[in-house]
Formats: sequence, C-alpha cells, structure tokens
Amino acid sequence: MSNKEIILQTALKLFAEQGYDRTPTSQIAREAGVSEGLIFRHYTNKDGLLKAIIRHGMGHIADSMSAYMDQSGSPRRAVIQHIERSLNSIRENETFWRLATSLRFQAGVNSIAGNEIEEVNQFIIKHLTDNFRKIGTDSPEQQALLLFAQIDGICLHWLQNTQHYPLEKMKQLLIKQYNHVYF
Repeated sequence: MSNKEIILQTALKLFAEQGYDRTPTSQIAREAGVSEGLIFRHYTNKDGLLKAIIRHGMGHIADSMSAYMDQSGSPRRAVIQHIERSLNSIRENETFWRLATSLRFQAGVNSIAGNEIEEVNQFIIKHLTDNFRKIGTDSPEQQALLLFAQIDGICLHWLQNTQHYPLEKMKQLLIKQYNHVYF
C-alpha cells in the first residue's frame, strides 16, 4: 500500500472514530507513520483529504451499481439488487459508512463534502426513479425517495447497534416487501 493510500485509510478510520472536526492532521500523520507535510503534498489540506475519502467511497457505490444499471436488464431485478448491494455494502464498508453518516451531523462539514455526497445521492435516486418508471409504478420519483429513505434508515439503525440490529432480516423483509408490492 502506498503512503497516499495509508494516509487515506488512516484518516478514514480516525474521522469515523473521532469526527472530522476533532481529528488533527498531525494525529493522522503520526498514526500513518508519515510526515504531516506528505499529507499536504497529496491532499493540499484536511478538507482535500476528506473530499478524497468521500470520492473514494462514493466511487465504490457507483461501481457496485454498474452491475445492475444495464439498460437491457430487468428494472425489477435492478431494484432488488440495489437493496441487496446497498445493505451488504454497509457491513463490508462499515468505517466509511460511519464517517458518511456522522458527517451529516458535524457543523461546517457539509460545506466541504456536501456536494460530493449530494451528487452520488442524486445519481442513485435518478437510477432508482428510472427503474420505477420502467416498471410502471405511480410516482416513480417518490418511490425512489421512499426506498432510498428506507435503506438509509436501516443503515443508520444498524450503525447504532451492529451487534443486535437484525440487518440481514431487515434486508430480506425489504426485498420481500418490494417483490410483493411491485413484482
């Protein structure tokens, strides 16, 4: 792993654990085993480091969606795959999701990384809306927003209690709900 990747992973871990606003670059450098100047050389400043973490994480989201965004595929199957992959991703990338969730509640951070997060949210909602439209549901955009909110809520509850929240059961229930209602 390169120094740049080590810095990114260390910052992700510390930002998720302590909060962006309470994590100095000097601590990131110390724990990554690099100089603070190297952080600034790669990421310009702490804000640039946060944006790089968000872009990296959001890139994984977009990549995971590419498998079911094929225009020739079944829009019904795409919705189910979105549920499956979204709720699997939270477990596989727990540290990133802890950070992304906590950023919503940290004063001033929205002005730093809010645009990157909003772009990905709009990308997801657009593709869900397109699939609901192809299925022929009433109010496809509202259906997309509702599904997005349900997944978001499940993720939030799981992050608050990873030991006891029934993530897998909730995923299966949501899939069953969408299979029953729309398919």
